[in-house]
Amino acid sequence: MKRTFLIGWLVVAATGLVAAQDRPILPLLFGVGRDPAPATTGADAFFDDTALQEIRLDINEKDWQSIQENYLSNEYKPCDFKWRNEVVRNVGIRSRGTGSRSGVKPGLRVDFDRFSTNQKFLGLKSFVLRNNTQDPTNMHERLTMLLYRRIGMPAEREAHTKLYINGRYAGLFTIVESPDKDFMKRNYGEDSGWIFKFDYPATQAPYYFEDRGSNPSAYVPSPFKPETHEDDPRGEFIVQMIQAINQSSDGQFQSAVGEYLDIRKFIRHVAVEVFVADQDGFIGNYGANNFYLYRFDNRKLFVFVPWDKSEAFKSGANYSIFHNITDVPPNIRNRLMTRILQFPDLYNYYLDTLLEIAGAASQIQQDGRTWLSSELEREYQQIRYAALADPQKPFSNADFENGVNDLRAFVRERGAQVIAQVAASRQ
Repeated sequence: MKRTFLIGWLVVAATGLVAAQDRPILPLLFGVGRDPAPATTGADAFFDDTALQEIRLDINEKDWQSIQENYLSNEYKPCDFKWRNEVVRNVGIRSRGTGSRSGVKPGLRVDFDRFSTNQKFLGLKSFVLRNNTQDPTNMHERLTMLLYRRIGMPAEREAHTKLYINGRYAGLFTIVESPDKDFMKRNYGEDSGWIFKFDYPATQAPYYFEDRGSNPSAYVPSPFKPETHEDDPRGEFIVQMIQAINQSSDGQFQSAVGEYLDIRKFIRHVAVEVFVADQDGFIGNYGANNFYLYRFDNRKLFVFVPWDKSEAFKSGANYSIFHNITDVPPNIRNRLMTRILQFPDLYNYYLDTLLEIAGAASQIQQDGRTWLSSELEREYQQIRYAALADPQKPFSNADFENGVNDLRAFVRERGAQVIAQVAASRQ
């Protein structure tokens, strides 16, 4: 009798809290929607997106307050890190992001070797806790990276996690793999090359890959910030690539630029961004943005690595496949993409790649949904309770649900929109 009364009281109390705070306390109390522990091990288990992960950080309260109050600073603070039964001491964390920086819900860079030389966690030197303050669904980033990998393009591993700071629930975050040496080794078979982050200040005029002259300092360290070989970034190779893009004749363009880029792989990189209507990617609304470059050791060849897709899916399912390519004045068109599409073989490869992506996204799964729709619903069910209970998110619970519904509409309509646009664009 007492046991029945206690359970009934808990249900009533939890239901009252839901009504009062618009938070799903009841499912959290009884474990509804929790994922079973995955069978994978090591870093694969950490990035296993079949489970909603849980990370705990223990940090001096004054240090955490400092990170929040000085969220524009990159100063590291020490903390202890815990995931499952793994504990790593004296880890460095700092605020991170550009437009996503927040003093209420800071995005975090986690560096295991910041204060302890050569310290790693499951082979990782670092990772990012993305706060998703620009994406009410929390899913734009993860869905896009999965789409890259689905068509065979390397992209960061990602998973969602509940984050606890000193035992307090700090919200839903996305675990993002760092595009560092470990990433390059796993995806490209080497880690001794040059990694650059495209790091362009928002206060400067957008950059469209125009020729800035032959001085490497016009490109390195800004906007191409060296992440490795910082003392010897060899910026002359970036100069050569940019000048090949801008100065080579039509007859020499593909061979000249081909020394620095696999042009067709680059087209695939951009085509994914276009399919998901990323308004802040390589040909987004703010000039080139959100990518890393890796130059292979002892070679001129660069490869693009995607980064930060919080602005994907926002521009609607009818987003033009030629947005910022043909619908803007020539002076604000990306020089590389503009020249590429002047060649019929590359133009048609771009269109073919968009059709390939539409097909991959629209493939029917066992649940009767398309792949992209099925993935959206899987993520939604996995993160919903944690997102609604997030005490620091800058969105309301209604914003979350409305954002998910907008995302559903995009996913439902985008494939057909792209197919129609491609058909109308054949030369």
